[in-house]
Amino acid sequence: MTSTDQRPAPSGTSAEVLSPHDPRLVERMVAPVARHAVEIIRDMRPVNALSRVVTPEVARMLSRRAALTRRLRASTGYAPSRQLQVSGVRTCVVNERTVEASCVLREPERARFLAMRWELRHTGWRVTVLEVG
Repeated sequence: MTSTDQRPAPSGTSAEVLSPHDPRLVERMVAPVARHAVEIIRDMRPVNALSRVVTPEVARMLSRRAALTRRLRASTGYAPSRQLQVSGVRTCVVNERTVEASCVLREPERARFLAMRWELRHTGWRVTVLEVG
């Protein structure tokens, strides 16, 4: 290859710039948001860690689940593993303003399924529904 060869950068690299309104932006956000959500539920991360990307209803649900984990830890000494691996991320563009996503979060002793619905709001992409199994 010479210096005059001009080839487009492969997709998925940092050279690709996505518009904040592009549903493909959600694909890049699913794994980190899923990891943070489970870490919040395990009471390993503060609830406000996702405050910019989740609706208040989702934040309240995460807060309730974290409180349950704290109670469980206080009564039984439960300590969740810190190892968490996100795999199997899938997204489905419902329309230009809605994306549904799912993934599997693997821990040494269990696996969890996580599903979420992202909607484009005036402030950007927000998780409006989050289900953790």
